[in-house]
Order: sequence, then structure tokens, then C-alpha cells
Amino acid sequence: MKKDNLEYVSKRLVARGSKKAFKKAAVKAMEKNGYVVVAKDGWVVKEFSDGRIERLHQLDTAVVNTEVLLD
Repeated sequence: MKKDNLEYVSKRLVARGSKKAFKKAAVKAMEKNGYVVVAKDGWVVKEFSDGRIERLHQLDTAVVNTEVLLD
């Protein structure tokens, strides 16, 4: 593929697309497994389909790097 045929992909477009994909995957995982594992309020937690939340591991919030670098 030639370089001039590539569409411009903005950071906002990538963030929006990945957010939608993660939400869709989380719904599928919840349906199949009955739970999902997510980071929430400084903890890694397991959220169950019945609403229960089980804390698995506390995150070190002093060192937070929220920047995502894409090649």
C-alpha cells in the first residue's frame, strides 16, 4: 500500500474506537464468564454479573502513566 493512500488517523479517533471495542468485549466476556476484571478506584477488581465486586490487587497510584504511545 502506498503511503499517500493511507487515511489520517487521529489520537481521538483511535481512543474512541478502542473505547467502543473494549466495551463490546467486556459485554461478551460478562455473558460468557459471568465476570470481568478491570481497574477501578486504584484496585484491580473482578466485577460479577450479579453486581458483586471482588478486590484482587491494590494498584500503586503514585506512579501513573496514562499516556498510550502508538507506532
